[in-house]
Amino acid sequence: MISTIVVAVDGSEHQDAVVALAAEIAQARGARLVLAHALLRGVPYGELYSVAERLGFLDRVKAELDQASATPVMPAAAMGGAIPVIMVSPDTLHHVADEVLAAARRALEREGVAVETRVLDAPPAEAILQIASEEGADLLVIGSRGLGRVAGMILGSVSQKVLHDASCAVLVVK
Repeated sequence: MISTIVVAVDGSEHQDAVVALAAEIAQARGARLVLAHALLRGVPYGELYSVAERLGFLDRVKAELDQASATPVMPAAAMGGAIPVIMVSPDTLHHVADEVLAAARRALEREGVAVETRVLDAPPAEAILQIASEEGADLLVIGSRGLGRVAGMILGSVSQKVLHDASCAVLVVK
């Protein structure tokens, strides 16, 4: 019996399909649905900008993102220091998380699906697995690829780790 579904969301282009399929299953099973989001630490600035633009909240975080890009940190030369790293503040990451979750929540509520949300400040796979465990998930729904630097991977590293380590059923959405 599927009574609790945890859905991993990150604002990527794949999120819409993940959320739609999870909503369909939740409605059919009368299941509780929990959106899980890991703060997007380490996600390149350009991808955060794209997420904000795609989900329609760029106007609300543009100043924060622009401020971060104005003060790049130069990594040590031993780490290939030619490329500046843009450090986004924790407040901005929480703001982005709120907006990503709000977009997914709106899509679910349009379908008449009640939803809860959870955010963790941890690496994505660990955050998703922890939330699934704490929520007593019977099913975890995740995209095959989310935000990441290697677009050509067949199965993203987060989905792969979640598949390997989850204690419940996992549905990977392409």
